[in-house]
Amino acid sequence: MQEVTIKVSEFDTVEEIHEYLAEELEFPAYYGKNLSALYDVLTDLSEDVRIIMDLSGTADEELLEEAEKMVEVMEDASEENEYLEIECEE
Repeated sequence: MQEVTIKVSEFDTVEEIHEYLAEELEFPAYYGKNLSALYDVLTDLSEDVRIIMDLSGTADEELLEEAEKMVEVMEDASEENEYLEIECEE
């Protein structure tokens, strides 16, 4: 199982998180780096993946809100894709 940990406090923007995920999970080049595109690529995964979103210590309220939206999308995608597991640490 591939595991990716995202410590949100280490990023400056939600775009950076999208880029990190795209690189770590080798998303296709056409990945749009938005919530809709994130859902699409996560529901298409065909190998076991666990994503850990660590929201603790995130001081930037706007970034925290955007990361929480990402978690919701990831959780929705995990309900549709048995290969995807999401863990959120707050």
